[in-house]
Amino acid sequence: MSEESVFEMLSQYRELVDEAIERLVPRRLESPETLIGKPRYSYEPVSISEGILKPFWELMDRGGKRWRPALTFLAYEALGGRAEDIAELAALPEIIHNATLIVDDVEDGSILRRGKPCIHKIYGVDIAINAGNALYYIPVYTAFKKLDERRALGLAGLYLDLMTKLSLGQAMDIAWHRGFVEDITEDQYLQMCVLKTGSMSRFAVELACIMAGCDSGTRDRLARFGESIGVAFQIQDDLLNLFGDESKYGKELGGDITEGKKTLLTIYAARHLPEGDSQRLREILAMHTDNPSHIAEAIRLIRKSGADTYARKVAASILSESWADAEKVLKPSRARDRLAMLARFLIERSR
Repeated sequence: MSEESVFEMLSQYRELVDEAIERLVPRRLESPETLIGKPRYSYEPVSISEGILKPFWELMDRGGKRWRPALTFLAYEALGGRAEDIAELAALPEIIHNATLIVDDVEDGSILRRGKPCIHKIYGVDIAINAGNALYYIPVYTAFKKLDERRALGLAGLYLDLMTKLSLGQAMDIAWHRGFVEDITEDQYLQMCVLKTGSMSRFAVELACIMAGCDSGTRDRLARFGESIGVAFQIQDDLLNLFGDESKYGKELGGDITEGKKTLLTIYAARHLPEGDSQRLREILAMHTDNPSHIAEAIRLIRKSGADTYARKVAASILSESWADAEKVLKPSRARDRLAMLARFLIERSR
């Protein structure tokens, strides 16, 4: 399936999920009662609309692939369900993911997101952080109230697991590029990816499993596949950050060099380059430089090491191994085939 064919498939779910997102996070609030109940005294709704909802929709209206909701839809359909029955739950990973982007961009000092200034560059750091934090909870709180007790408890457990892992993964990523830990192994990097990105795609798949009521064995295999998609996606994102087309990528190329990030690419390159080149790469990463010539030099060294080829092989291997296990518990269907196609697209994409 071509990249354009996958985008066409994603667009088929987009209207369904975007309508659900608007129900969970409306563009404007006439009264916060719809979210948190009656006030003790009196609400002032403009501040909530301007300080939380408007920044969120500024980011959402820029686009985004919406592949996480598609993952929930496809998993649920592959388990015998109908996408329209879980639209609001499928929207949760997308809302929470975008909330993390708002906060991550502050923490990383990023400039661009989806081709435009980051939310904190437009609204300020204070509004960006608070909006991101609020959106971790608003949609989940709303979704809880619409579920029966068994499914609500299942969602609560999933959500707590997700948010804990996201924070731990981000802590590792920040500490590494701040230089708190010098030598990171490949396995440690991959575990960080499991926490920071794999946990969200795992969450997307497990939502489908909870709603479908599948057994623990099926859920474990599908959840691991979802997690693997997130890890492979992160590796591809690292590749695009250095070797992608900036007009398609939507962020500044080489940002990971400026931030001094530890990625599979830099870890592999530092260990396989000749000693002088390896030391030079480490020096550039430690500079946190935005000098184009230094960034270009670092990218050249990484390519020289063969790290880009190696990273692509690792991503493909992680995905193929987990899918081989997951497909055994799914009956042959169009949804199962599309699930596999989506996974392949995410590690071959150019944007």
